[in-house]
Amino acid sequence: MGLLIIAIVTLLFLLTRRLWGRFTGNPLPQITARPGSGFLTRLGKSRTRPVNPPPKPRSTTPRSSHHDCDVLVVGAGPSGLMTAALLVRQGVRVCVVDANAGPATESRAFAVQARTIELFRSIGLAEELLERGVVTTGIRFHIRGRHAGGLDFDRAKAATTPYQFILMAPQSEVEEVLLKDLTRHGVTIRRGMRLTELEQTEDAVTATLGERTITAQYVVGADGAHSTVRQQLGLRFDGDKYGQRYLLADCKVEWPLDHAHFRVFMNRDRIGLFLPLKGAETSRVMVTDFGDPGADFDLGILQDELRRAMNLPVTLSAPIWTSRYQVHLRGVDDYRRGRGFLVGDAAHIHSPAGGQGMNTGLHDAANLAWKLAAATNDDVDLLDTYSAERHPAGVRLLKFTDRLYRVAAGLRGWQAWLRDTAGPFLIGRMSAAPIPHRKSFHRLSQLSLGYRPSEINVNELLYSLKGPLAGQRVPDARINDREQMFDLLQGYQLHVIALSRKHLTATEITEHTTALNELGATSHLVARVEARPDDRVHRADSAQVFEHYGLTEPTSQALYVIRPDGHVAWRCDELDFEACQRFLATVHRPATQQIQAA
Repeated sequence: MGLLIIAIVTLLFLLTRRLWGRFTGNPLPQITARPGSGFLTRLGKSRTRPVNPPPKPRSTTPRSSHHDCDVLVVGAGPSGLMTAALLVRQGVRVCVVDANAGPATESRAFAVQARTIELFRSIGLAEELLERGVVTTGIRFHIRGRHAGGLDFDRAKAATTPYQFILMAPQSEVEEVLLKDLTRHGVTIRRGMRLTELEQTEDAVTATLGERTITAQYVVGADGAHSTVRQQLGLRFDGDKYGQRYLLADCKVEWPLDHAHFRVFMNRDRIGLFLPLKGAETSRVMVTDFGDPGADFDLGILQDELRRAMNLPVTLSAPIWTSRYQVHLRGVDDYRRGRGFLVGDAAHIHSPAGGQGMNTGLHDAANLAWKLAAATNDDVDLLDTYSAERHPAGVRLLKFTDRLYRVAAGLRGWQAWLRDTAGPFLIGRMSAAPIPHRKSFHRLSQLSLGYRPSEINVNELLYSLKGPLAGQRVPDARINDREQMFDLLQGYQLHVIALSRKHLTATEITEHTTALNELGATSHLVARVEARPDDRVHRADSAQVFEHYGLTEPTSQALYVIRPDGHVAWRCDELDFEACQRFLATVHRPATQQIQAA
């Protein structure tokens, strides 16, 4: 009897450790995923470039007129459309082709995270996106039909973002926002064009699409899990599939609970999900599939399985989309091969746990587009940094979703029984503590994702380790009653921000404004001033902007170079404009650009 008690206590301790780590996002020991027999471990240690890659010549001349376009984007899903939308804003001639006859009508991906809404805001599309989604402020967990607790993002204390929630917006709606934006910019998607062959030379790529050929300086593969671009580039897609299968439907759901919250139901070997899409009109439901994988299924079968998983009376009707699918865990070991690049599902596919997939693909695009624009314009070659930054992010994504999946849906037998037995206590304790809500939100929202110091992520001189360091995401912050920092960081372009907590004289304002104008980048002076308001200064009436950016002393000053994707490229805790100019020469060709007036 004593041994049995010790065994149960030990199992509960181990499960507590696993559940706490996965729900809070605390670092965990290295894991090896079952799919691919050690795939995640191998991928995490792989080279960021192939051993013998094709030559990657530096782009030393302006765009070539003999190319059909500067960049060819293959695939018109969210990642491809975002890549094109950002390239257009950099003045790049872009062609977008897609094998399908029209855009997707089913919802597919569903969760838009805070970091992604910030990206849409930077290009003026956040309001249009928000109008198409449902705001959910947390996740509720149910075990054997009883509510056990959950994550409340209102308690996340995420003052650095205006979007402290998950936006439940179907992929089809996200695509429509981007399609309308491209139309406004004069870009038409060329439908029904399937890539069959891709060739590279020293200065171009040639794509064969049926009877047509398109030449470009670079090609971006955004053509999904079965990517032809990836195959033509010769990049492996290592991994495997999980054993479980799932049934899915977007339909009307009648049940005793509300239609406003993201809910996870665990009941022995079964897991069920409820995701709000359009209130009581349409919701998404998913459930473990134990049927014959080759057999047809209808809404009645899904309803029966869902009742078993939820242990609740639920009635489904009016289906818009139904699907049976199996989750895969796969990734490439390099996002670049010569003049070809991969974004989104072409580079990584994984469990939908945490709603990370579409968001990660959109940020692949944000990381790549400005570097491609520089390569097509200048003699500055930043392209090697794309895989160096996004490949590690992709590996972390695969590990994170794998952990979430295994603790919620990957347990069977006695492990599932133990989860259901100990889960209500553990989730209840987690719900009562403040830290899990904050850590979970920052991890799910991708606000905490950053890049390592490198030649394009440089800390020049630091007096304080507070505020964002090079490679980290820049925070939003209140400047005054009319302006937030994100109001300044618009247009998907390089920005220079000069910050002065010290009160500036009129002479100092003139000196700093002149120095900023000479940098040749879009620049802003955010400061406190000694006298009346000055149109050249965004007057900081709030201390929040200084606190969020690490200016801790009354006389603190700092210079930040902000990348188009919203990460810090360079930071100096002094107003050293000469050092800033030297750094800009490595990542940006100066243009005629004047400081922005407040």
